[in-house]
Amino acid sequence: MSTEEGFEKYYRGHHKGLFFWIRNSRSIALPQSALPALLAIVLCIGQEGFTWWIAVLAFFGVCIGHLGMNLADDYFDYKRDSRIRSTLSSTSIRARMDKCTYINNGDATIEDLGRAVCIFLGIAGGFGLICVLAQWWLHGEMAALWVILYAIAGLFVGINYSGGPLKMCMHGLGELVIGLMFGPLLMLGMQAAVCGIAFSWPMCVMSAAIGLLVTNIVYVHSVMETEADGELGKMTFARLFKSRTTQLVFVGVFALVPFALLGLGIALGWWSWWYLATLVTLPMSVYLIYSLSRFVKGLPTNDNPRWWMGPMTEFEIFKETGMDWFLIRWLLARNVVMYWCLILIVVTIVKLLIR
Repeated sequence: MSTEEGFEKYYRGHHKGLFFWIRNSRSIALPQSALPALLAIVLCIGQEGFTWWIAVLAFFGVCIGHLGMNLADDYFDYKRDSRIRSTLSSTSIRARMDKCTYINNGDATIEDLGRAVCIFLGIAGGFGLICVLAQWWLHGEMAALWVILYAIAGLFVGINYSGGPLKMCMHGLGELVIGLMFGPLLMLGMQAAVCGIAFSWPMCVMSAAIGLLVTNIVYVHSVMETEADGELGKMTFARLFKSRTTQLVFVGVFALVPFALLGLGIALGWWSWWYLATLVTLPMSVYLIYSLSRFVKGLPTNDNPRWWMGPMTEFEIFKETGMDWFLIRWLLARNVVMYWCLILIVVTIVKLLIR
């Protein structure tokens, strides 16, 4: 089975409509926004001004906005270069998993994609508008203004990731932008939306930790694909460094600094010592650094899913198509974020129940 056939088997839909666009919006990455958003909501429970129904609307708005931004990334990529990337670099896994397959094979047009982007972002904006009006009614115009500012910042950064005047992913800043969006902007914005609180240091530090972990999901890709991205003319954060050692240092920063930030918050009395339960993911982060280090040095890695690495569904399909060496590290980095958020959510809820 070829890589393209495996990709079709796992990802591609054959009918249009809502589910067609959800599939092609890379909904597999939705936990990157859904879990940090849910964690922010749970951390806000008990704070003054917290409102459940606003939290539900804000959560769905974030998820729909994430899918819309993924489609917008496709739109700007295709407008910039409509050539099929797999014909430009046979060594790149990401090129063979071309994001705009559904346009290149005639399932949809660029105009269809543009309309889908507007619909998804419009729905997300509608949820956001309700949150703004609710905060204005509950806590006044300044509370509403902060929700607007976070939303505008998220929209600006999201559009300028691959489009707009900045095109930050073309200058090696894409990974950092993703961390900013799914960390501080998302979680601080969620706090503003559901509580009317403009800023707090505990949420800022927690969101920075989550943002670094999310950054690592994309950065690990960039390290593995440095040479292939060079063929494609794609500038990534990893390609900003000529030294492989420096690249690996940043893997360690993104993977391990979040644990230090968590320890800081616990030491300052912001969070319970039970938050140290996230240390169960430390072996996953350490193994990710170790495995990637051996990979870039051309040494055998013997990467196979273990039970402690978390869910890696459909991995046999990845092996058949020769994508296992690439996707196992993506899944491992993703699972660290998932477990971090889920552990903190469960611990916080249990503490609230037994208070």
